[in-house]
Amino acid sequence: MAKEKIKIYIDPYGNTLNMWWDDPKKSYISEEAKHSFDVIVKDKNNRAIGLEKIGFFPKEIDPMKYLRDKAQFLLEAKVRLLNKGA
Repeated sequence: MAKEKIKIYIDPYGNTLNMWWDDPKKSYISEEAKHSFDVIVKDKNNRAIGLEKIGFFPKEIDPMKYLRDKAQFLLEAKVRLLNKGA
């Protein structure tokens, strides 16, 4: 039996985990899984080659939670900085 590598990518900003058991460049179409919001990635032959697990981190350690809470402050600070330079 041939050994195959699975590639795993974790995106803390998007709160996703991506797994590929084939070349990601072969991705052709994506569809939502039937019983979750996860995404199945398929090639041109409609064969599953990857999976995106959405909401990978528990809410307690969701990195984006902190950024979302501070988003308005960050946007206002950006505007002030841009106006200061004008």
